Amino acid sequence: MEKDDKRIEDLVNKLMSADSLDKAPLDFTDKVMAKVEAISNSGVTVYKPLIPKYIWWLLAIGFATLVGYVFFKEPKEGISLTERYNLPDVSFNLLENISLDFSSTLMYAVVLFAIMVSIQIPLLKQYFNNRLSY
Repeated sequence: MEKDDKRIEDLVNKLMSADSLDKAPLDFTDKVMAKVEAISNSGVTVYKPLIPKYIWWLLAIGFATLVGYVFFKEPKEGISLTERYNLPDVSFNLLENISLDFSSTLMYAVVLFAIMVSIQIPLLKQYFNNRLSY
């Protein structure tokens, strides 16, 4: 094994000593920088938003006007906001009508699934870590 490494090293040294380095022209840096400046000054990549600012301002003014109209419109006497605009009564008792009765088969399946996932994740993590390290 060491003999092969020595032969390869000798071959690389021989090839490197026989090859000469190429010299760049004297004005190489100036030419490259001129091209970089020409690209950076071009207007190809100018950012232009899809929705202009004046449209956003019109939308904001329209929304503020709508909200102001709804709240500051002269109400009829004795009528609440929900009655005035015929809005439904909203109840936020989301878990009130839910019953959670699970069968024993479903519970066993969920527990088995949790056990399998907790075993599989470390195994997959170890597999991918070993695969990425050479």
